Amino acid sequence: MDAEWVLTTLGDAMEALAEAITEIEEDPVAVEELLTQRLPTIYARLNYAWHSRELGPEAIDQLDHDQLISFPKEFPF
Repeated sequence: MDAEWVLTTLGDAMEALAEAITEIEEDPVAVEELLTQRLPTIYARLNYAWHSRELGPEAIDQLDHDQLISFPKEFPF
C-alpha cells in the first residue's frame, strides 16, 4: 500500500469537506441544499481513497467507476 497515494486521496476528500464547511459558514440558510450538493462528493472521494488504496492511481483503469466510489462493503454500517 502506497502511503503517499492514500494521503493524496484523503487530502482530496479533506479539501472537499473544507469547501463544504466554508460554504455552509458563508450561507447557513442554505445548509440543506449545500449538504445535498456536497456530501455525495465527499463520500465519493473517501470511498475512492479506500478502494484505490492498494492499486494506487492504476485503480482508475482497473476498477469500474461505480465500484471506486461506492460505499465499502467491508465496513459494518
